[in-house]
Amino acid sequence: MAIIIKLKNFVKNHFYVFVLLAFALFFFQNILSASKIMMNVHYINDVTFYSYNIKEALKNNQLPLWTPYYYSGRPLYAQPEYYFIDFNLLLVALTKNIYLAMNFSAIIHLFIAGIGMYFLANYLSGSRKAAFISALIYMFNGFVHTFVVPGNIMIIEGYSLVPLIILFYIKALKEKNFIFNSAIAGIFAAMLIFVGGVIFFPYLFLLIAAYSIIYLIDNNFTSRILKLALVGVIISAVGFGISAIKLLPDIEFMNLSNRGIGLPYQEYLGEPINLENFVYLFITNVISSGSGISAAIGIAGFVLLIFGLSKFRNKIVLFSILIIIISLLMSSDSFLTKLLYKIPVFNQTRHVERSVFLFAFASSILAGFGFLRMQSLTDKYKKIIQTAAYLLIVVLIFSELIFLQEIPKSIKSIQPNEIPILDYMGKDKSQFRTINTALSTLVGASGYNYYSQFGISEIKGGSGIWFNDYLDYLLVAQNSPAKLWGVLNNKYVIMSQNASIEGLSFVQKFNDCSNCPIWESYGPYLFKNEFFLPRYYIVPNSILVVGDSTMVKQLIYSLMLHNWEPKNTVLIEGTKINDYDIAFLKKFNFIILLKDSVDHGSIQKLREYKSQGGVIIPNILSGENSISNEGITSVLNRTGTYTELNVEEYSNNKVAISLNGKKGWLIASERFAYFPGWTASVDGTKTDILKADNAVSAVYLDGEKGNLIFEYKPNSYKYGKIISISALIILIVCLVYLVYSKHKVGGLNQN
Repeated sequence: MAIIIKLKNFVKNHFYVFVLLAFALFFFQNILSASKIMMNVHYINDVTFYSYNIKEALKNNQLPLWTPYYYSGRPLYAQPEYYFIDFNLLLVALTKNIYLAMNFSAIIHLFIAGIGMYFLANYLSGSRKAAFISALIYMFNGFVHTFVVPGNIMIIEGYSLVPLIILFYIKALKEKNFIFNSAIAGIFAAMLIFVGGVIFFPYLFLLIAAYSIIYLIDNNFTSRILKLALVGVIISAVGFGISAIKLLPDIEFMNLSNRGIGLPYQEYLGEPINLENFVYLFITNVISSGSGISAAIGIAGFVLLIFGLSKFRNKIVLFSILIIIISLLMSSDSFLTKLLYKIPVFNQTRHVERSVFLFAFASSILAGFGFLRMQSLTDKYKKIIQTAAYLLIVVLIFSELIFLQEIPKSIKSIQPNEIPILDYMGKDKSQFRTINTALSTLVGASGYNYYSQFGISEIKGGSGIWFNDYLDYLLVAQNSPAKLWGVLNNKYVIMSQNASIEGLSFVQKFNDCSNCPIWESYGPYLFKNEFFLPRYYIVPNSILVVGDSTMVKQLIYSLMLHNWEPKNTVLIEGTKINDYDIAFLKKFNFIILLKDSVDHGSIQKLREYKSQGGVIIPNILSGENSISNEGITSVLNRTGTYTELNVEEYSNNKVAISLNGKKGWLIASERFAYFPGWTASVDGTKTDILKADNAVSAVYLDGEKGNLIFEYKPNSYKYGKIISISALIILIVCLVYLVYSKHKVGGLNQN
């Protein structure tokens, strides 16, 4: 009997939580399956791709620090918008079914978004009913319907955590046990990084800054600013410490990428909102037409917001109003938009119209306070009338924000062998890459989520963050596609039209699927690259190009587009002659000297190099000071061909190749040399990885036997791991001490 009473009380106390769970399940009812997937290109492509990489990496008891499956290989774990510790990772590990994991992870995080806002609003208002209304609006406002669900669905994970961070930040400032609450806020901030929610960090900063300003409006300014500083230090220390294992690789990744120096203003600006569309943007998208992003909270929600404004003397209401003003200014290309662009992190953020998220967040809270104001006006009526009025409000919100909205659709998850053109390529057991030209852009979803499941890597990719040197290569490759794609281990080319490109031979036309979400992956035209080169091979000839880095790259491209034969000659990117010893220089048949490559101290090295049979172009030892056509012809007019090497092991973060005493330059059609963290060693002895052919990597072999191991262990991850483990241990010790001290003091007081 006692158990039944406890169960009833539990259900009564958490009734709204169960209702929010039911709403989340109702909204995502179409993906309550292990064989269906949400009808969303980002979901089908990006989430599937990352989930598959996680699944494969977990088989080797590792994380997918690197992926070989798109952009010819690049860091994956370090990409800021990809998640690490979350329900998707847990479900992939437990079920081994990536679609089941993806679907239920989305449902769980929508539910967390609801209960996070419910707990926050309940703490701020002291009313479960008001909190439930706030949670409903936060879960199902226009931002969710127009950006989160149809866009990059992965951001739902970060979206779900923002209310919890703000909740414990406010609790830390308002309550005595600020250390505990600050630590919890820091943990949730770390989780925001773990789940790939960096898109929300600029907005989180504005939320915290706005509340801090409101908090400081008090007579006791000095003590408040001191507490604010202490809370800020604790949250920052815990957040950084716990998340360092992900944050440091994220920072390194961003600094190397196209966003390292910030985005152009127009890309940062995106598509600013037009306040003439205020109704669609912020009130309703049911009876008002519009396109693009919205943060509509519904007619009933907006009426409650208006009622909430009447409580403007309340600091939380003031905070919400301030956030709404910031949201309107930031998303509409105002002076604030331009001011924030000058701040690091903000200038690495695309599409500031997404800052309407702030309106959705603040309006959810304000609507709860509006309900309290409306409820106070009905105090003179009977309780049944008050209850009926509350239920009516809930029904109106539910009807407009859920029932009248389009429930996310689903389709059957496609298995790779169900795509005819991919099924054909999958039967080729050699190691190769493909390129899909159906999309004219060099970035964009093109089926790599499917190809990867057959172990096939793509030359292009779909992420909005890329590396300029590689995109430069792909741009240049359009002048001689077959040869330069071949350098990237390209064997098959997929096209949507039957085109004629020199060096590509037609294979077959397959069945297409024009109405499929990722129709590009079906082709239907398949071509074979006659300039295909293996993933790992040794060439007989080598050229070192030294000097100004820009000029070096330009000359290498010039050589590549003329008579260069990649099957027998490698082009190594160098710096200055004095950066190398003579033993290194003697590994090359030719050295091409460009601006800033030599000084007076280089002459002796060059003489010794030439005496050993090496060729210098131009031959400055004989008075030449410019590169002649004859010199270039002698460099490129070489014979011979490559020797392919067999790969013994190939995983996300490690490659093993068996050596049998060969000498010469090993070309790895990999991006290893362009990212810090990759090492090469032969039986434990390290060797350098050099940039080759402006896109791939090279290692010199000196007749070694044994295993050549390429391994990816970036320092950013190693140091981050040490920091995170140390921070976690310190945090646990501190929290245990706080709990122990509290109980000890409580016990003494009772005695």
